[in-house]
Amino acid sequence: MPAKPILPIRQDDSDDSNESYYDEQGELPLRHAYIHSLANLLHACLLRGDIDRAKRAWAILIRCREVDWRARWQWGLLFLSSGSSDAVQNTQASVYASQAEDDYRQAERWINTLRVGARMEDKPSLLHALILILIKHARYRQALEELETYLPSYPYLLSASLHTYAGLLAFYLAQPSSAIRQPTPVASQYDNLIGRADRDSTATSQRSSRSPSPLPDGWEHADGSLMRQARQWFAKAIEIDEKEDVAREFLRVIDQPNPGAEGDKSESDEDMESVQDGISEEEGYSDESEKIGLADEYESQ
Repeated sequence: MPAKPILPIRQDDSDDSNESYYDEQGELPLRHAYIHSLANLLHACLLRGDIDRAKRAWAILIRCREVDWRARWQWGLLFLSSGSSDAVQNTQASVYASQAEDDYRQAERWINTLRVGARMEDKPSLLHALILILIKHARYRQALEELETYLPSYPYLLSASLHTYAGLLAFYLAQPSSAIRQPTPVASQYDNLIGRADRDSTATSQRSSRSPSPLPDGWEHADGSLMRQARQWFAKAIEIDEKEDVAREFLRVIDQPNPGAEGDKSESDEDMESVQDGISEEEGYSDESEKIGLADEYESQ
């Protein structure tokens, strides 16, 4: 018998998907076969990088009453965050920045809409996608605030990766402006990241009413409050999942910033670059990495 369609197909107008996709002869009904073929076409377009054609296929699929489009919300996020190929090829910085801002707004609205009626088990994944979108557009402070809002509550408190992201963002924002690499030209259109991070970090320090313990030697110029927050997030991530190696390594870096002799670069400079590189790698989540992830998901089905 052929494999199930890539998209869950409803047998009636209810929200529940029936597992019996095939008739008694083991064949798909004609309409379901059409939907199946269109979903495969969308998959092929994603693998080839033909986003515009994939968008048209997706626009047809979501109009089919049998398609549970919420089960493949990652596709909608990919299309909204990818923008138009014409805008990407446009050499005018103002036009490109405006298109990128529109893509961000649409992607954020899409995710927040899905989060309203999402199943409990899907909520961490949706928050994770929102955080990656915010990081991609250099909205690091907003990303950290989102995590600070939701991580104390269920089911987010069970996600080690979300706690690790909170630690990475706090660690990055804690660094002095001289250690922060300049954002990309597109991201710089949105806001002045360095100036905003300095203002937010100062306000956070002033709001702290506790008597903080001194930071280890080597972090004298970093924001003490944010560094302590980063350490707490990393420690919580390890408590949830002992195999969270990224959190474990950054926890070691915070506790022992200068373990050995100094080389051409200080340890703090190298650590700062590793954080920025990690965030920069995540900026491609909605592009090549997500396409590969979707391909793996299809083939696993």
